[in-house]
Amino acid sequence: MDWPHCLINPEALSRLFNSIEGLGSLNVFEVSLKRDGPVVALRADLPRFPEHPSRRWPPEANRVQVWIEFIGVEALSLTGFDKDNSGNLEVAPMQAGYSFMLRGPAIVLSGQCECIRIAGVSAYIDEETVNNGMERTR
Repeated sequence: MDWPHCLINPEALSRLFNSIEGLGSLNVFEVSLKRDGPVVALRADLPRFPEHPSRRWPPEANRVQVWIEFIGVEALSLTGFDKDNSGNLEVAPMQAGYSFMLRGPAIVLSGQCECIRIAGVSAYIDEETVNNGMERTR
C-alpha cells in the first residue's frame, strides 16, 4: 500500500499534489527518535515537486521535503546510514496499526507503529539541480 494512504492526515499531501500515488521513493536526510510516543521521525525529500506548491514557499523552490512521524513505535530496527539514504518506503496495515520499512542500498529502517502522520512539509532550492539546468522535479 502506498504510504500516503495510511496517514492520519493525508490532506497534508493531497492539497499539494494532484495524486499522492508514487511518493514511495524517499531521500532521507535525518532520522530522529523521540521517547514521547515513542516516535520515529524521518526528514526526507519526496521524489517529485507538487503541482500546487504553497504560496509561502520560495518561488524558485525545486525540492519538497516532509517530516513523516511514526507514532507509538515498537520493534524498531535501523541498519546503515550514509550520505545517500535513498530508499523506498512501504507500509502495511496490521491488526492494530502498521508495519513500515524503508529499504535502500545504504539504509534499512523497519518497525511497527500505531499511526503515521505528516508533521511538516517545506520546500527549498536545490542548488545542484539549478546549476545542472534542471527544472523542478515534477
